[in-house]
Parts: sequence; structure tokens; C-alpha cells
Amino acid sequence: MSVSQVRVMPSYQPFQCLVCQSRFTRHENLKRHSTLHSRSQAEASLPCDFCHATFSRPDLRNRHMKRKHPEHEQHRSTKRTRRQTAPRQDSLHSSASPTAVSPVGSHGGFPSPGTLRLSPGDERSFSSDAIWRPVMQYQLQQQQQFDRAHPAEIPNIATPRTGIAETQPTKDSLQRQSTTSNSVLIDQIVQDATDLERNLLLGASFLRHTNHLDNPIHPNLAAQAEPVDTSLAEYSFSHPILDRLSPNDIPQLQDDWAPTALQISRGCNIFFASVSHFLPFLHSSTFDPTQAAPHLVLSMLCLAYQYGEDPECGDQEGSGECFSIRCFNKVRALLASEEERSDASTMITTLVQSYLLLQICAMMYLCGDNSACGLKIHSHMISLARAGRMTQPMTVESGATADLESLWREFVKAESHKRTLFAVHQIDALWYQFLSIPRSISHLEIKHDMPCPEDQWSSSSAAEWAHRQLVARNTGPSVTYTDAVRRFLSSDEDIVSLPAFDPFGAINIAQFLISSAREISGWSTMTGMLSMERFGALRTSLIALNPFICPGNHTAQTKYATPCAATWETAMIELQMWSPSHTGGIVEGSIDAVLSHSTYLGPSQFLCDINTAKAVQPHVNWFLRYLDETLVLDFEAPWVTLYAYKAFLIAWQLMHVGVPGAMDTVGVHDADMEGALMWARKVFQRRQKWQLGKLILSCLDELNK
Repeated sequence: MSVSQVRVMPSYQPFQCLVCQSRFTRHENLKRHSTLHSRSQAEASLPCDFCHATFSRPDLRNRHMKRKHPEHEQHRSTKRTRRQTAPRQDSLHSSASPTAVSPVGSHGGFPSPGTLRLSPGDERSFSSDAIWRPVMQYQLQQQQQFDRAHPAEIPNIATPRTGIAETQPTKDSLQRQSTTSNSVLIDQIVQDATDLERNLLLGASFLRHTNHLDNPIHPNLAAQAEPVDTSLAEYSFSHPILDRLSPNDIPQLQDDWAPTALQISRGCNIFFASVSHFLPFLHSSTFDPTQAAPHLVLSMLCLAYQYGEDPECGDQEGSGECFSIRCFNKVRALLASEEERSDASTMITTLVQSYLLLQICAMMYLCGDNSACGLKIHSHMISLARAGRMTQPMTVESGATADLESLWREFVKAESHKRTLFAVHQIDALWYQFLSIPRSISHLEIKHDMPCPEDQWSSSSAAEWAHRQLVARNTGPSVTYTDAVRRFLSSDEDIVSLPAFDPFGAINIAQFLISSAREISGWSTMTGMLSMERFGALRTSLIALNPFICPGNHTAQTKYATPCAATWETAMIELQMWSPSHTGGIVEGSIDAVLSHSTYLGPSQFLCDINTAKAVQPHVNWFLRYLDETLVLDFEAPWVTLYAYKAFLIAWQLMHVGVPGAMDTVGVHDADMEGALMWARKVFQRRQKWQLGKLILSCLDELNK
């Protein structure tokens, strides 16, 4: 077996956290992780003795001391040996204040098919015993096997969080304790896991449990009785997720290189011309790169120079991609240092924006080995967004709106904050859609109104914005995102009266509906129970969403209309044809793997049904026409390219099974497989300047074998 084959093999991780579903290879790593869910913010805040930084674990604080205060490390070691540790209080009998935990998981707030059957009076009869008991037994068996194989590594469950370790129990006593309590423990875990699952699916609050606090596979569940504290003074920016990003994943700042003023100016212009329409959270009229955070500007340049060349290299072909990679490495190192600053809590929005752009660059443009870094960045970004209360509307500072100009700028700031969270939600849904990675943020967490109409957001002056605001007041009050989702899902709601909102918000609703269809298809595959009425409800919702996501001419292929139309067309395909990789339980870690699996795995068995083929044909034809007619690619979103390739694969399979007219819309006749491949190479060669385009061309070569 080659070295490259060994490197990509997934590690064996039998131990899983029941709160956040993180997995671990070692039992003691899970125990250490689970304490993060059981401690309050005050307990988790370990301050640095020499600066304002706080940390969630002692080892993170020690690493910080070695990096930032090496001259004080010896002094601190002496001080630590003299310090008397406070006696540990039994947390089973203490009344610690609850900590807010946001519900995360693959459902994202949409009830699973099993939950949709429940009426309010039937919730008590719902039981997940058959689901959770085998999982708990398996984890306990794995734990016991690990303890027998590694007797010297049995964790000391009586060790306090701080202070001197107590006497470690013997192996025999642990085994006796495990043998006598396994049955009771499994019963308790099954019951609590059932409660947790019900709360996740129904969007209910978590209740704080006070039993089995020290059990590493049953961490203490926190309550969501109170909102997250608006103060981030106790939030540690050396979060465990960040530990995964460093030191190996983050390049060190080895020089003082910085982009020139010409490169920044050109890059910002390219960004607002080619990128901002599918990531519309930065306001072009008020954005000033000289006043913006350097890490945000560099993140913008990472994406911008995928669409243009470096002016300092005479616009030489390929220079833009090289410059993008250099900015990518620079900003990763810069972000790590930015989060060490004492005032990092004041720039949460810009940090999240930078991480959002950075992970898109890693996953969709650079691809390959950078994908692992992109997924870690995504997890860390979600943590920052929650800690910074980005799911809540931004409050306008008192006295900040003394005049019209100030009022306009406060509006832009609040709208940018809102749109950033919507972009986070969209990307989170995309990773679930492409990679089958469970979603990390629920639509129920988003408390924002729908994005304002595009004409208000694109206003270039305070007077223009004020006029458009006055005109828009006649359309009625705004609607929250959660309420909009509910109204599109309900057949009894009147959606005609909904006020106008940006199609960017409608994209998020469509992504939610796509994710819901995937969840139902996965459930149907596992259980063998097909519920077509649920798919019918989703289809009805998408049809109702069409005028909002594709206003005006649906066939228009402007840079603003294309991402909206492509998302809607993909959603209609997803309802009819299930992803074979998703229903097969395949979880990919990169777009490279997505393309490879999409090329070799055939479509769903439903493709053999002529009615299904007829249902998806119009939506596949939309992508075929788009590929054929789009010659200028200065503003194509990378996921639109991926959508289009998957649509071509469906057309290719339709030709294989003999469906007539599969590619007639682009002039490829039935059974002309060679002609279909020649056409595909022609349209995707236009995209070969991107790594994504190169990967697709390689897949087409394999398809011909």
C-alpha cells in the first residue's frame, strides 16, 4: 500500500460525544472533551497571569504562556508549585448556573420523518430505545476493550479539574464497578439520549441533568433557559476547535510580506464585481480597504484573484491563482494571531467573515489537501458566530444615528451582520448537501429578519437609501427567517402578502428544503419506508418559493439571477433523484471525493422510472443550456459549476438507459455518447482556470474509459 493511500485512510474513532457528536480515538480524549459541556463559562475561564486572554483548558493556557510569555514561564512554574489547590466541590450536589448550548446536528431544526407523526399529546410515547441502546452498549464494550488492552492508560475518573490528582483506583475496582453499573448506566443514557433527540428534533430547550457528571460518554447537558451572555469577556478564543487549527495547520508568519496598494485596489474591485453577488454581506459603497481589518482584506483577495490576474506580474496568466494561494497562507497565520488579542471579542463579525471566505477558498477553489483545513475552519467559525451572538439581530448604539448619513451606515452595519449569518447558514447547508456532513447550525437559531431588498442594500448614498426605505414601507413589516420557512412549509399560510426580500434569503430557504429532502431520503433508505406525501409537501413549498428566488424572467442568466436559479433547479432535481452517495452513507471530506463518487456512482434506482426521467428533464435542461450559453465566467459561483456537472451526469445516465431527448436541448442526439463527452469537455474547458474545472475534466477522462 502506498504512502498516499495510508494517509487518506480514516482513523478509528469509537468514542462519540452525545452533545456535539464529535468522535475520538481515545477514551481519555472524550472524557477531557466532555468536561467542556459540563462546566459553566466561569469555570471554563482560565486567565493568563500576564495578559487579558482566557482559556478553556490548562494545557491551552500553558501553550499560550510558552508562546507569548516565555520569559515568565519559569516564574510561573515556581508559583504553580507553591499554590495550594482548593478542595473540589462535588458538582453532583452543587447548583451551578446553566450554560447555554445551541442545538446542533444533522437535522438543523427540521423534524425527522419519525417525529412528524407525533401530535402534541403523543410526545411521551415516542421512544428511541431501539436506536440508542445498541449505540451505548457498543461504546461501553469499546471502552472495556480499550481498558483491558491499555491498563496503564485508564483515566482517573476521580481526578479533579484543578489541583493535585487523587489516588487512582485500581483496574479491578473499575472493572467491578463497570460490570455492576452497566445496565443501570445504559438505561439512564438511553433515557437521556431520547430526551436529547426529542429536544433536537422539536427545537426544545435542553434541561440540565445532575447525574453521571463524571461519566465520559454521558456529559452533562446544559440548559438553554437564558440567552447567551452578550459579554464575551469569559469566552476563550483559544477554543478547542482552534487547537485543531494549530500549530500544524497554520503556517507561521515568516516574513513581512503584504500586498501592494495596487494589488489591494484591483482585488477589491474584482471581489465586488465577481464574488459579492453570491456572498453579498460586504457593502461596496461604504467599504474602505484602508479602514477594514487586514485579515478581512486578505480573505477577500483570496477569492478575488481566482477571477483575475496579479497586476504586479503584468497580468500574466496563472499569476492570480499564485497570488491567491499566497494570500491564503498569509491570512491563516494572521487570523491565529488576531484571536490572541485582548480585544478579539469586538471583531467577531469580521473574524467570521474572514473564516467564511477562507474556507470557501480552501474547499471550492484550492481543493485537495486544503479541504481538511477548510472543514476545521468551518467548525471554528460556527463556534465564533455563536459566541458572538451573531444569530441575534444587532442593536443600534444609542446616539449613533444623529443624522441621515450615520443612520444609513448603522443600517449597513446591521444588515452586513445579518447577511453574514445567512451566508454561514448557506455554506453550512452546502457542506451537508455536497459532503453529507451533518449541519452545525439550525434554522431555528436564526432570529434575524429576511435580508432587505436588493435595491436598498445596493444604495450608493444615504439619500438614495432613505428614499427606497420610504417606498418600501408600503409593502408591510418585515418577516423573520424562521417564520418565512414556516409559512412556505404550511399550506394554510398566505405567502402572497409576504414583504419583499432579497433572493439571497430565498436561497437559504431553498437550501433548508434541500437539506430536509436529503434527511427524509436518508431516513427512507435506512427504514425502507417511503413517505411520498412529505416529498410532495417540499415540492409544493419549492414551487411557492420560485417567484421569490427567481423574480422576473427565470431564464435570465445575469450574475445575480444565476445562483438563485441554479439553487432552485437543483432543489427540484433533489426531490426526484436521491443522491446515491448520501443514501449509501458515504461522507466525503473534499470536493475531489465528491466529484469522484459522483462520476462512478450511478443515479438512484428511480431513474429507471420514465416518469421520474420526465420530471427531472426540464431542470437538467436548464443546466445544459446554461453550460452551453455561458461564455463569460467572470462571476460564476463555484457551487454552480458543481451543480452543472452533476446535471450533466444525470443527462449522461439518461442517455445510457435510452431515455429519448436526454440532451437534445444542446444538440446532442440520442445514443451519441462520444458527442456528449465532446460537448462536456468543451463547456468545462472554459472553467479549467479553476482547480474545480481541472478536476471535472479529469473525471470526464475517466468517464470515457
